[in-house]
Formats: sequence, structure tokens, C-alpha cells
Amino acid sequence: MAFNFLRKDSRPPVSVVIISAACCMPGMAPLDEQARRIVEQAISETGVEAQVKIMPATTAFFGGVPKHIMAELINLSESERLPVPAILINGKPVSYGMPELEHLKSALLAAANANSKISKQEKAP
Repeated sequence: MAFNFLRKDSRPPVSVVIISAACCMPGMAPLDEQARRIVEQAISETGVEAQVKIMPATTAFFGGVPKHIMAELINLSESERLPVPAILINGKPVSYGMPELEHLKSALLAAANANSKISKQEKAP
């Protein structure tokens, strides 16, 4: 499932992936929903263009995310810390477990600024 928060007049969108464990543990669905709402709120409050995708943990495990991110998720789960839902912004992990709004807002703004710099460099002669 994906949803977009895009404007026509701005920089390239930020990619947000929410890794959901509800596929394996249906009881996780309320936590995934809460994480999705926090992501939406962070996007809304920052005004950052974003494309959000919810990825089942099984998809993530079988190649949907880089192996080092899956290794981190597995290590965290073995240490009895709940690593899901996990949030990736532009392919980088920014939150394992329930995300914090202010942390997500900072990460979104940093990613949007990075995207803007890359876009300007690509347009330069």
C-alpha cells in the first residue's frame, strides 16, 4: 500500500517506507496504523513532499530492503526490543519501533534538503 503527499511546484519527493510486521503478527496492525498516522502527521507538519509505502516484513526480508537493515532488525528482535514498525527515509533507517514525531520531522526535513541539493546538482550545466 502506498500513498503520496506531493505538490507540483516543489523538489523531488522523499521516499518513506514503513516496514510492517502485521503480515506475520496480525496483532501488530494497530501499531502499524499508529506509526502510519505519525508519519502522515510529520509530513503534514513539515510540508515535505513524500511518497509513502508500507512494506510487509516478509517482503523486506526477501530483498525489499538492503541486507544490513534486515540484520539490524533481526539483532534488535533478538535483544528483546521490538524493532517494528521500522521507518526508512530515502532508504536509510530512522526509526525502529514506534517513531517519535519530532525525530521524524527532523529526518524528513534533512532528506528533503538532501534531495533538493541533488536535484540542483543534476540541473547545473
